[in-house]
Amino acid sequence: MDADRPKRYNDAVAKLRIPGVRRLIRLAEADSTQTVARRLAEEGAPDGTLVWALRQSAGRGRMGRPWRSRPGGLYASWLLRPAFSPARLAELSLACGAAAAAALREVAGAEFAVKPPNDVLALGSDGRWRKVCGVLCEAAGDSARLHWLVIGIGVNVNNAPPLKRATSLKTLTGRTLELETVLRALSRRLSRARRAGDFL
Repeated sequence: MDADRPKRYNDAVAKLRIPGVRRLIRLAEADSTQTVARRLAEEGAPDGTLVWALRQSAGRGRMGRPWRSRPGGLYASWLLRPAFSPARLAELSLACGAAAAAALREVAGAEFAVKPPNDVLALGSDGRWRKVCGVLCEAAGDSARLHWLVIGIGVNVNNAPPLKRATSLKTLTGRTLELETVLRALSRRLSRARRAGDFL
């Protein structure tokens, strides 16, 4: 492995059995899972490749905004090679946000809502909505077809919320959640949304 590549934590997908994932690259740390996934896309990695890091040193959201990625959160990027029209990317982004909200509702039992285009907010015990998850979709291609698509998701799971206007699943539920459980729920819902919306 090249010295500048992130150190792998584990790359065995069989034991985790994550829906829709053909290849898992799990890292102890990465600058950004989105950056790693984009590089893998350019290198020819297959549809269904998932990059998962336990922490990020340079996580980012929409418009290049920094995403604080402390240990305890979930930071992952899915690489897809879809055949749908590039004109449907905005529609896909909204579908991903809805899928993420459904997945978090499933594992945490709280009330979640999507703030367009792709932030997921949670309703706290004080009646206020706070950000718990962000989705970032990036693609390469031309007007006719997509060469690749990367869906990045960051979720505050067990980490302390990085901002006052944010929260975490641990804060909402009062318990520590397994990252693998959250990841499986997200992947299952995203795979279902992909099929239902014909984003194949």
